[in-house]
Amino acid sequence: MMELHGKIYVVALVLAIIFAGLAFFLFFLERRLGKLEQKLDEISEVKEQARKQH
Repeated sequence: MMELHGKIYVVALVLAIIFAGLAFFLFFLERRLGKLEQKLDEISEVKEQARKQH
């Protein structure tokens, strides 16, 4: 019975590590996507201004 009790903590720890890694990955992915969206908006604005000038 004690072996099973200890294994539950190991499984919980592994799941917590996986969850933390996934959250970390999603956080940085969101930041990178935000930066790409800003660049895309800047490019769109420049193209629109160039089109208005012609």
